[in-house]
Amino acid sequence: MVSMAAVDYAGNQGYTPAQETASMFATLLPFMMFGILLAAVLNRALARQAWLSLPVALVICGFISSEIWVGFGLDTGLRWQVLSDLVFYLLLPILVFESAINTDIRMLRREAILIGALAIPLLLAAVGIAAMLMMHLMGATLGYDWAIALLIASMICATDPAAIATVAGAEGPGGRTLNLLEGESLINDGTTIALFVLLSGLLSTGAMSEVGFVNIAGRFLVTLLGAAVIGALLGWLFDWVIAPANDKVVVTASTLVLAFTSFWVAEHLLGLSGVVATLGAGLTVAWRQRRERSDDDIAFAFDAWRLFGFCASAMLFFVVGMSITLRMFQDYWLAMLAGVVAAIVSRAIIVFLGAGPLSRLPGSQPLALPEQNLLWLGGIRGAVAIALALSLSVDIEGWYVVQSTVYGVALFSLVFQPPLVPRLLASVDVNHRDSDKYDR
Repeated sequence: MVSMAAVDYAGNQGYTPAQETASMFATLLPFMMFGILLAAVLNRALARQAWLSLPVALVICGFISSEIWVGFGLDTGLRWQVLSDLVFYLLLPILVFESAINTDIRMLRREAILIGALAIPLLLAAVGIAAMLMMHLMGATLGYDWAIALLIASMICATDPAAIATVAGAEGPGGRTLNLLEGESLINDGTTIALFVLLSGLLSTGAMSEVGFVNIAGRFLVTLLGAAVIGALLGWLFDWVIAPANDKVVVTASTLVLAFTSFWVAEHLLGLSGVVATLGAGLTVAWRQRRERSDDDIAFAFDAWRLFGFCASAMLFFVVGMSITLRMFQDYWLAMLAGVVAAIVSRAIIVFLGAGPLSRLPGSQPLALPEQNLLWLGGIRGAVAIALALSLSVDIEGWYVVQSTVYGVALFSLVFQPPLVPRLLASVDVNHRDSDKYDR
C-alpha cells in the first residue's frame, strides 16, 4: 500500500519537489471530497447508532477505499509532505477556530476554575503520568527515550468530546459535565498542540538532549501565553475593522480570513503557537460578535463554521483510514494497548484526584461521583490527536511507532467510549433525582 511513509519524490519522472507535491495533492483531493460526500450520506443514519460513530465509519471507508485503489495498482497520492501541510496548516486551524467561535463564553467564565485546571496544569500532569506509564510498559519499544514517551503522551491526553456533546445534548443534570468537557477540550487543544509542536521540533532537529527542562518549560509558557495574547489582539482588531460591514456574508468571510491570518502571524512571523493564536482569535471575535450582531447574523456565522468544521473532520478521518495499514496492528498492537492504558489511567487520576477535589473549593459546585465518571470516560480522543499523528515528522526516530500508538488510542476511544455516554448520563440523572429527594 502506498502510505504516508513514502517520502521520496518521483525524480525519474522529471518532477521538481514542488511539482511532485502538487501532483500528489491533486491525486489525493478526490478522495478527500469523497470523504465529505460519505459523511453527508452517513451522518443522519449513524446519528441513531450508539455503537458506531461517524468518525469510525469514515476511517473504515477510507481504509477499504485505499485498499481497493491500491489493489488496482493505482497511487492514492498519500505522502507525508502533503499530509503534514494539509493537516497542520489547513484542517487544524479550521477545527480549532470552529470550536472556539461556537463556544459559550459565559459557560467558560462560570466554570473557569475547573476548565482552566483541567485544560492546563492537570493536562500537563496527565502527560507526565502517561509518559511514565508508557516508559514502564513499553520502554524497550520506545528505546527508553523519555522525549518520545512525552510526545506520545502529549497527543493521547487531550480530549475531544465535541461529537459526544452533539449526540447527548447539553440539557438536564449531565449538561454541566458536558459543558465542562467541551470547555476543557477547547482550551486543552491549544495546550497539547503547543506542547506537541515544541517536543516534535526538538526531536526532529536532535536538540532535545541539549535543552534542559527549565528551558523547555520557559519556551512552552512563552509560546502558549504569547500566542494567546496575539490571537486576542488580532480578534479584537478584525472585529473593529469589519464592524462597519452590516452584512452577515462579509462578516463570516472575514472570520475565515481571521482564522488563517492569526495562525500564520503567530506561527511564521513570531515563532509562537499558531493554533493557540487561532483559538484566542476565535474566542475574542465570538465574544465581540455576540455583543454587537443580531441573533440572525450570529446564527449564520456559527452555521457556516459548523459546515467548515464538518468538512474538515470528514476529510481528516477519511484520510486517516487511507493511511492505516494492517502492519500497524500486527507490529504495534502492544504499544497501542499500552497507550490506551496510559490514557485511561492518567485521565482517571486527574479527574478523581484533581477535578473532584477542586470542585469542592468555595464558590464552586461539587462534582458528584457519577459526574466525575462522566468527566473521566466522556473525555474522548479524536480529531486533534489524529491530526497531530498525521502531521508527525518522519525525521523523528520511531515516528511510525508513535503514529501507530496514537491511532490505536484514538480509534479505541472513538469505538468504545461513545456507547458508554448514555449510561453515564443516566447515572447522573438518577443521582440528581436522589439528591432532590433528600433535599426535600
